[in-house]
Amino acid sequence: MLRLLVLLISCFISSSVLSNTIQQLETELNQRKFSRAAKTGLAMLRQQPQNVQTQFLTAVAFQHNKQPGIAERYYLQLIQSNPELPEPRNNLAMIYIDQGKYDQAIDLLITSLKTHPAYATAWQNLNLLYQGLASEAYRKALSKENNPRSVMGKIKLSALTSLHNVNNLTTIQPAQPAKTIQVASAPIAKTEPVKTKKPPKVTKEQLIKPLQDWAKAWSQKNFKNYTKAYSKGYKGGKASHQTWVNYRRSRILKPGSIQVKLSNFQIKSQSSTRAIIDFHQSFKSPTYKDKVVKRIQLTKIGDSWKITKESTVAVL
Repeated sequence: MLRLLVLLISCFISSSVLSNTIQQLETELNQRKFSRAAKTGLAMLRQQPQNVQTQFLTAVAFQHNKQPGIAERYYLQLIQSNPELPEPRNNLAMIYIDQGKYDQAIDLLITSLKTHPAYATAWQNLNLLYQGLASEAYRKALSKENNPRSVMGKIKLSALTSLHNVNNLTTIQPAQPAKTIQVASAPIAKTEPVKTKKPPKVTKEQLIKPLQDWAKAWSQKNFKNYTKAYSKGYKGGKASHQTWVNYRRSRILKPGSIQVKLSNFQIKSQSSTRAIIDFHQSFKSPTYKDKVVKRIQLTKIGDSWKITKESTVAVL
């Protein structure tokens, strides 16, 4: 009995100390004392090396302390042991972007969206990354310079400093055998399983059709249908929606025919309400022609899919 009491008190003290130390680690991060936070995290991991929250916060400390190699190691361990967590992938993507590994960063962000389709930070970072790459592609095409970080170094992406619902993941516990409980025999009432209505699966054809309609309206100079393909209030990088509308009107309705063709569709990421699609776009007018890789984000608004992001990834 005494041994059990001592064990319970020891467990309680250990849990309390860990909680206080995590608060200390979070405080040091908030105060931007990253070197001290990294040391605190390492000391905690020596006591409980499998604590998920401590692993993550320690990685954050090393990342902000300009020690990306150590941070990367912890993030990769977390991704392997807890693949359902989007935050380690998001932060590791930030490290890869700093290193110029843009394809690996994009893959990490897209994977985090597959596990958490509504993950706002990953969507935001992915869109900013696409915009930066698009600007870089055009800059290279025009200037022929070879400095891949001239534009990418200026975009500001969001790293995360906390895990969502980490309380259920703080430590990895061994499985415990189920206890056998004797109950008196009694008639078992039949219960119907609760049926949850899943959203209908979106097919590739359903996503491609609004893009084909958009290209058709563009080619036919049907400006009303062209702008209807976009979400309400779409700015397209301009100061306001009206500024964008005026700019596109001047480009599309000027004299001369337009021919827009789309091909090679690839769905990069998809949920029931949002999708990112890559495709080849061929444009031809009497005075200009080009062929580029476009990347468009479609968002389901009501019963329709609307363009909410548009960027050029590469010039072909």
